[in-house]
Amino acid sequence: MPIMLGVLAAILVGISDTLGRAGTRRANSVSHVSSAMFIGIPITLVAALLSGAEWRAGDLLSGAVSGFLVAGGLGVAYRGMADSSAAVVSPISAVFAALIPLVWDILGGLRPGVQVSIGCAVAITSLALTTFNKELSGKIRIGVAYGLLAGFMFGAGVIFVADTAEASGVLPAFTQRLVGFSLMATLATRRSLPVFLPGKLLKIGLLSGVFGTFGMMSWVIGSQQGDLGTVSVAGSMFPAVVAVLAATFDDDQLRWWQGLGILGAIIGMGLIALA
Repeated sequence: MPIMLGVLAAILVGISDTLGRAGTRRANSVSHVSSAMFIGIPITLVAALLSGAEWRAGDLLSGAVSGFLVAGGLGVAYRGMADSSAAVVSPISAVFAALIPLVWDILGGLRPGVQVSIGCAVAITSLALTTFNKELSGKIRIGVAYGLLAGFMFGAGVIFVADTAEASGVLPAFTQRLVGFSLMATLATRRSLPVFLPGKLLKIGLLSGVFGTFGMMSWVIGSQQGDLGTVSVAGSMFPAVVAVLAATFDDDQLRWWQGLGILGAIIGMGLIALA
């Protein structure tokens, strides 16, 4: 069940990112992230109240730190794509977002079996293939730096929000969304940008936030019930979902190595789930 929740998280976050890409093409990324984080506040709060989650100060603080890291990671990633290239930033940040929680779990004493280890290796390698783009452009060195920083912030953010007590339920995701919104709203104000997306774009931003929030809640619950590392590897497969959706609905070309990466991600997840 935890791995299935990780896969569900990847699907939901992938849909969220696809909508986010559509929104940020016509408006600034800060307003988009702020809008998406905002809608997550009432969703996670209602879900926590309905499920009877316990208000644990330590887990709430972990969620708050995660909100700072995840929102900051999104800002770094978008900045890196603007200053360098998505072909450089995306693969690095995605792979590190999967690797860091897995390494953290191993350092904490997790000893995955051979089949799980092979599944993780296949999935992470496939993730790199899915996000790779041979049309490298821009300043590669600075793109690598942005990708490493964004990946570290994403991975660390997942550790903080997901490595919490099961009794806390989705409350860590609530403080994550609250702090993430506060951070991006403050940044938007200081840069004289709108806190929320304008006009019809707001619907895209809010819908992106809805899918992203449910994806994060699935990620949190799955990690609380299972191994953080393996669930995070499953949840980090969202770029594969983005690639499929972009090729289906956005006239993007699905290159042969991306198709191979998607197949590999499915095989890797299957190995982990069947272990």
